[in-house]
Amino acid sequence: WFDSGSMPFAQWHYPFENRAVVEAQYPADFIAEGVDQTRGWFYSLLAIATGLEDALPGNADVAAPYRAVVVNDLVLDEHGQKMSKSKGNVVNPWQVMERHGADAARLYLVSVSDVWKPLAFDEAQIRQTAGSFLVTLRNVYAFFALYANFGWAPSEQDPPVAERALLDRWVLSRLGTVEREVDALLEQFDATGAARRVMEFFDGDVSKWYVRLSRARFWFPGDTPTADARAAFATLREVLVVTARLLAPFAPFATDWLHRALAGGSVHLAPYVRAGAGAGEPALEAAMAAVRRLANLGRAAREAVSIGVRQPLAELVCVVPGALGREATGLARSLEALIRTELNVKAVRWAESGDALVTLEAKPNFRVLGKRFGKATPLAAQAVASLGTDALHAFERGEEVAIFVEGSDHVLHAEELTVVRRATGEYAVEEEAGYVVALDPRVTPALRQEGVARELVSRVQRMRKDAGLAVSDRIRLALAGEAAVEEAARVHREYIAGEVLARELVVGADVGAGAGDATSGAPDASGSPTTWTHTVDLDGAAVRVTFSKDLT
Repeated sequence: WFDSGSMPFAQWHYPFENRAVVEAQYPADFIAEGVDQTRGWFYSLLAIATGLEDALPGNADVAAPYRAVVVNDLVLDEHGQKMSKSKGNVVNPWQVMERHGADAARLYLVSVSDVWKPLAFDEAQIRQTAGSFLVTLRNVYAFFALYANFGWAPSEQDPPVAERALLDRWVLSRLGTVEREVDALLEQFDATGAARRVMEFFDGDVSKWYVRLSRARFWFPGDTPTADARAAFATLREVLVVTARLLAPFAPFATDWLHRALAGGSVHLAPYVRAGAGAGEPALEAAMAAVRRLANLGRAAREAVSIGVRQPLAELVCVVPGALGREATGLARSLEALIRTELNVKAVRWAESGDALVTLEAKPNFRVLGKRFGKATPLAAQAVASLGTDALHAFERGEEVAIFVEGSDHVLHAEELTVVRRATGEYAVEEEAGYVVALDPRVTPALRQEGVARELVSRVQRMRKDAGLAVSDRIRLALAGEAAVEEAARVHREYIAGEVLARELVVGADVGAGAGDATSGAPDASGSPTTWTHTVDLDGAAVRVTFSKDLT
């Protein structure tokens, strides 16, 4: 312990030499040790520094051999019991890393709980948390590489950020915000908060929003990417590179592989944060947050009327609260194409208020009111039920709302009533914190046909994937089924063919006569089949699908 306590200066043979080095590096920025060693190394460092006083640089007034201490608490078993050989509950870390990988195990330990708190180790959670996240990271890179290899590489032809789509500018602004937040958290030695921030950003903002809404932009015909495709590629590459750098302290191996593939060098030799990344676009970030909130409400409205998202609908009415601000509100309206795409609606209409879309009613809680008003409870309940929309909005905001009962005012408590929303008219309405959406649930014959076409595209795309076709492979496609399905396929023939890369689309022929699924046709050079036939169920209607790989 004496040796360990002397380490900060003894490693430099101080005071006999290296005085300048010790003056520059003493005291340590931080030290880390297990909680069970606080009476050991932590104490020996402090005791020796105190005894030496001003013999150590900067140690005259207060003995401080370290500026900060990070204490690692114990890793317990899944039941919260201390691990011991006698109990037979010891987890072999080498076996864990063999099963899950060192990065997944390391990222799990850092992200699942603050390192200074005891951790009940549950191996199943490694796959569910860190393992799942690393799969998402790999899949996004694989998607990027797949399409980039068709003809894109970073160049001066990539549009500058200011000329890119709002979706690109938003994710780059979020990237900068997260970069600053993670750097600040690590400066405060909050490794858990930093790891979680990176993981939440990449999973929620990048994978589930940016990439999902941008997928079509990465596909370009021919050998030359369009300007919009170049913008998408350049944006996603920057997001992946910076994410690899931010994640490097927590998952050093996967991020080094990713960084080398994208930037050509080790992530551990790259700057942790970019110089001059800028302040970003806060108004755009607020606008996109509003759009995503409206999209969530829109999905809830679809669920309320049991209409799947592949079925197009005519209109969605949107309201955002005034607190969003004029600039962010204007940007949110500029992003309405994302709402149309996400919710599969033909039009988005913006309204200033949701008052015409939904009415608020107060439902009194008689049991709770009875404890305060006794025999006057019926009068109190009547007064609660008569509260107007403005009063109920104020009540939801946490403002004081009073009722007049037996000659005096009584401020209502949160548990004394429930605010109930009722839609006005035929629209399905959802509201939350001033955000309102109203969805027109009526499905016209034309909309129903388009919904059938989208379902057909989804089924054929799944069949292409199951058949092992490359994303660029062209096919010849034939569809046969009930009259309504065939008519929808004819009306939307061009859309279906374009989505599934069909050079030829035949509708209503004697498609793949016979029962069951089959593969046939002369095999290709690799010996794989070139024709596939399937019967699929489309809302109760049987549809026969035959497609073949176009070899021309």
